[in-house]
Amino acid sequence: MNLTGNSTRHRRYRLCLTAGARWILLLLAVCGAQAVDRKSVFLDKMDGFETHIQEAARQAELKIEFIEEAEHPDLKVLLGKRFKSVQAEVMYKKNTGRNEDTTFRVVDVKTGKELLIFNFRMSNDENARRRIAQDFVRQLSGKLK
Repeated sequence: MNLTGNSTRHRRYRLCLTAGARWILLLLAVCGAQAVDRKSVFLDKMDGFETHIQEAARQAELKIEFIEEAEHPDLKVLLGKRFKSVQAEVMYKKNTGRNEDTTFRVVDVKTGKELLIFNFRMSNDENARRRIAQDFVRQLSGKLK
């Protein structure tokens, strides 16, 4: 009976298994790291800004995925008025000379904290909307890094 032959074969087999397991673990770690970097984002109804934001994010190669709210996103982007009252808006304009009346709020769904507040002047011009979306995505990119 040759015990050394079986023992050597057994060691080689174990060595192949551990090397294969290492490769699998390495592959899973790399895939997992790529998945962690990508944020999922829900865009609320935004008077047509949704398409401009998605296009700007694609052009900027921002690592985010746009999904529906039911799929439990990491972040929500909400469009809203900057001021709750007309008086506050008038006071702001009078004191600062600025006229941003609308805001995008980026909220982390898990913590409820606002990551970014982006104020801008609402416009009906498509080129202005595209530029606003590009500026917003540029600032969002800076916050996500």
